[in-house]
Amino acid sequence: MKAVTNPGDCRPLARRGGRQRGIALMLVLWVITLLTIIAVGMTATQRTEINLAANQVASSVFRAQADAAIQFAALNLLTQPPVATEAEALDTQVFWVPDGQPRVWGLGEQMLEIRIINEASLIDLNTADRDLLLALMLAVGLQDAEPDSLVDAILDWRDEDDLHLVNGAEDPDYEAAGLPYGAKDGPFDSLEELQQVMGFNKALYRILAPALTVSSGQATPEPSFAPPLVQAALQGISLDEMQGRLDTETAVLPETPTPQGRGGPLYRIQVSWHAPGGTFRAMESLVRIQQGISPPVEILWRRQVLVPEQALGSMTGEEEGQG
Repeated sequence: MKAVTNPGDCRPLARRGGRQRGIALMLVLWVITLLTIIAVGMTATQRTEINLAANQVASSVFRAQADAAIQFAALNLLTQPPVATEAEALDTQVFWVPDGQPRVWGLGEQMLEIRIINEASLIDLNTADRDLLLALMLAVGLQDAEPDSLVDAILDWRDEDDLHLVNGAEDPDYEAAGLPYGAKDGPFDSLEELQQVMGFNKALYRILAPALTVSSGQATPEPSFAPPLVQAALQGISLDEMQGRLDTETAVLPETPTPQGRGGPLYRIQVSWHAPGGTFRAMESLVRIQQGISPPVEILWRRQVLVPEQALGSMTGEEEGQG
């Protein structure tokens, strides 16, 4: 006789098997999700590392190219133009002058922009007198009592005493303003330091920086090759008026200047490479160039920055050291 199988005895086993298969499916889905997260994280990390490595390589390549451009500019300044009469024009396409104008220079397939500035044609924050500093503030359009307070704050910052000028700022003023420092009572070590002086902000600093230096050691800048803002301060007029005069002179004067000295011995050399996206890589250096000494070219400092294009001419950054 055949045994009769009860169909009801199989249903619990089927339900248990279904639950086990569901749990296994959930585990598989969780494992797939976890592996996907890990893969996405690894991909993002690798992409970041690749971008960082590419940026480091591009930075190193640009530094080498910028160093080559600085040396080329120095060699150009060391090259003496042929003797010429006053009526003859100096070919500034061949013999560069430190007028701050951009010049395109090719290195292989890379096109770089080079600007040379005569450091002696800038206003030295450490040696300029009150009248010149005041003329500089007025040239950029500052009015009322603001120019006097800014100039006195500069003088109080750089002098060695703690005597308070009429419109100046000493330690108590900085403390009252909630600043964690006081007047330096010493010379400026860098242009960027001007932003710490009472009354100055980043916007005003960027306007003034292209006309300033802390390296020339001269009380009065050399007019030759001075930028328009310096010329305006020297002549006691506004920057707009000075620019109008320069535009008029450009319309009547020859395109190239008559033979003249090329400034020095200190030059600020700026090298930039325009990149997509409105930014560029740039290097700025202070170079001493003197014939008859060894070495004739000495790089006092250099700094490399990655900043918006509109900041050209007032580049700031960390100095990379001497030599």
